Amino acid sequence: LVWLEPEGLGTDVVYPTGLSNSMNPPDQERMLRTIPGLEHVVMLRPGYGVEYDYVDPRELRPSLETRRVAGLFLAGQINGTTGYEE
Repeated sequence: LVWLEPEGLGTDVVYPTGLSNSMNPPDQERMLRTIPGLEHVVMLRPGYGVEYDYVDPRELRPSLETRRVAGLFLAGQINGTTGYEE
């Protein structure tokens, strides 16, 4: 599922949400042009891949302190959540 999300009220720029990728920019533009209605699209900024580190939540104490490193507390996406739960 891909939807075009407006970048703001005063612009025609949209963000194609749902197309996270690490392809080369020319390949990304070709992919965008396969979407009906975007056959003549101009890509302003290429997408980029994001890599996330992850810590198994079982490695954390209830206080969110790591079991292996005293005094190191973790919260958010590194624990495998969206970051909104804390």
